Amino acid sequence: MNKNNYHTHTTRCYHASGKDEEYVKAAIKAGIKELGFSDHTPWHYDSSFKASMRMPECQLDDYIESIRYLKEKYKDQISILIGLECEYFERYMPWLEKMLKDKQIDYIILGNHYYETDELHQYFGSPVNEYYLKAYVDHCIKAIDTGLYSYIAHPDLVYYDQDSKLYQEEMSRLCAYAKEKDIVLDEEWVKRGISQSDSNYKYFYFSESGLNITFPPYQVASWADGEITLTIPYEKLEGILKSEYMDDSLVTDITYPKQTERDLSEFEGKKLIAFNFDDGPNTKTTSRLLDGIKEFDARVTFFVLGSRVASNSEVLKRAYVEGNQIGSHTYNHLNLLLLDDANVLSEINMANEEIEKVIGIRPNILRPPYGNINDHIKTYANMHIINWDIDTEDWKLKDCNLIKDKILESAHDGAIVLLHDIYTESVEGALMAMRELERDGYAFVTIEEMVKLKGVTLDYDTTYYYF
Repeated sequence: MNKNNYHTHTTRCYHASGKDEEYVKAAIKAGIKELGFSDHTPWHYDSSFKASMRMPECQLDDYIESIRYLKEKYKDQISILIGLECEYFERYMPWLEKMLKDKQIDYIILGNHYYETDELHQYFGSPVNEYYLKAYVDHCIKAIDTGLYSYIAHPDLVYYDQDSKLYQEEMSRLCAYAKEKDIVLDEEWVKRGISQSDSNYKYFYFSESGLNITFPPYQVASWADGEITLTIPYEKLEGILKSEYMDDSLVTDITYPKQTERDLSEFEGKKLIAFNFDDGPNTKTTSRLLDGIKEFDARVTFFVLGSRVASNSEVLKRAYVEGNQIGSHTYNHLNLLLLDDANVLSEINMANEEIEKVIGIRPNILRPPYGNINDHIKTYANMHIINWDIDTEDWKLKDCNLIKDKILESAHDGAIVLLHDIYTESVEGALMAMRELERDGYAFVTIEEMVKLKGVTLDYDTTYYYF
C-alpha cells in the first residue's frame, strides 16, 4: 500500500519548523509516494486584521514557487502537490475561488477553525455553546456544497461536550452528509497521536490526582489548543501501576520556585516605566529577553497565554524566579466580549490554573485579549485589569529599530509599554530602547513594583492604562 500525506504545513503558518526541502527529504526517507503541502491559506481581508496562524498574503507566491521548485527537483523520487488548508469564510469565497484558479492550486482541504472569519476571533476549538456547535457543522456542510474541498481535516476540532446528545447528533449530521457527498474525514491525526509508538506517551508525570499524560501541540489536536493533558485516576490503575506508585504516602508536596525580591528604595525619585510582554512564553525569545534585561537591572511583566505555559514551563519558571511579574492573558487569546459567561470564566480559570501549576501562585492581574473588557467581565474575572498606553504595534512592524523608536517617542514616567515576547524583533527593539531610556534616567519595573512606588491601591472596577 502506498503511503501518502496531504496535510503538511511550513514555517509560514508560524507553528511549524524546518525548511520546505527538509519535509520533502523526510517524506522520501519515510517511503511516502505523494506529499501534499497544505499550509494555512492567507485571506484577502476587508480589514487591517493580521492573522497569527496563517501565512500573510504577501508570502503566497513564495510558498507556491518553493513547492513548484521542489516538485521539479524531486520528480523522480516523489510526487508533490501544492495545496492549502482553508476555512469556509462565506464573505471571502469569491476571492478564494479566483485565487485558486489564478495560482493553479492542486487541491484544498477544509480546516474550519473560525466562525465566519477569524477577524471576529471566535475560534471553534475553544469551548463553544450550542449555537457555535451547530454553526460549525452548518459551515462544514456549506463548504462541502462548494465542491472545492478534497476532504475535511480534524472534524473533531469543535470544542463541545463529546458525551452530550447534541454533540452526537451534530457530528452524526456532519458524517452523514460527508458520506452522502463522498467527502473524506481526516481521522489519521488522532490515530497517529495515540498510536503505540516510541514518539508518543513520552511526557507523563504523577500527581495527587493520578497519572498525567501530556500530548504536545499538534499530536492530537491543533496548535491553538496547546498541550492537552489526560489524567488517569489512581483507582483506574489498580493492577496496572506498580504498588509503590499507588501508595499515597509517596505523593509529596510539590516544591515551587521562590521569587527573588529587590530593594525598591533605589528607584525612589526615578522615572518609572513598565515593559509588558504578551502572548508568550516562548522558550527561545523569552530566554533572550531575560538574558538581555539583566544589563539594565530591569524587571518586566509577562501576560502569558495558558495554552503556552506547559510547553514553555521552564522559561516561565525562570522569569518568575528572576523577579519578573506573571499575569494572565487568558488561555486561548479569544475576544472575551464575544463569549458567554461560562466561556469567559473558562478562559480565565484555565489560564490561571496552568500558571499556578508552574510557579505556585495564581496571578492577580489580567490583560484581556485585544484590551477588550467591560464591567460585566470585570465582575467575573475578579482580577486587576491592566491595559497599556504605549502600543508599539510590534506584531505589525517586525522591525527592531521602528519598535525602539515607537517606545522612545512616547516614553513617560508611569507608562505601560505593550510588546510581545514571541517575536525576536520585539525583544531586540525593547532592549535597544532600554539602553537609551536608562541613559535618560528611567528604571524598569513590574506592574506590582510600579504600584508600590507610586503609592497606588488597585481595585477591581478600574482598567489601568498607566500610573
